[in-house]
Amino acid sequence: MLRKIATLASVCALLTGLNVAGTASAAAPDGESRAATFAAQAHKEGLTDAEAAALQHRVDDYLTTMGGEQIAANKIDLGGGSSVVVTLPGEKRARELTGTRKILDSCNSKTFCAFANSQWWGDQIQMVSCSDYMIPWTTVGSWINNQTTGTVAQFKDNTATVRWVDGGAFAQDDTADWSWVLYVNNCR
Repeated sequence: MLRKIATLASVCALLTGLNVAGTASAAAPDGESRAATFAAQAHKEGLTDAEAAALQHRVDDYLTTMGGEQIAANKIDLGGGSSVVVTLPGEKRARELTGTRKILDSCNSKTFCAFANSQWWGDQIQMVSCSDYMIPWTTVGSWINNQTTGTVAQFKDNTATVRWVDGGAFAQDDTADWSWVLYVNNCR
């Protein structure tokens, strides 16, 4: 809840041109140039103006819900090596926009990955640092615990109560019910 309040305060400050402390923000031109950079990146991937705008809208929704900093047209840095990668319009699997077209249908070593949809497709949250990560979906999704052998992930409900614990890395579920999960703590 505190993260949501802090995020809302940051969003309100951004919209009003103030930083969180209430002083004038000098980041507006930088923000505009970053937005132009992300739009150009989306266009380089073949997205139309409408598709680029739809992608940015989805990224903005994640930023509002989860916080973090947008670092690519479809990627949000959550800190500590963790991130959200959003699928491009018309695609089923998230991918890095590094020119390699690397599809993210697996999960890197020492990472817990949550996917918006079953069978490891859709938007992806890559959890590296040990923390509670908000799960913004209420769909049937999937996850992979590819952390250090034996590392356990906790699945928490809307009261932050642990309701389920996986068996420890390596573990996975290709049809996980996200409807009751509000947070995953990737390494407790």
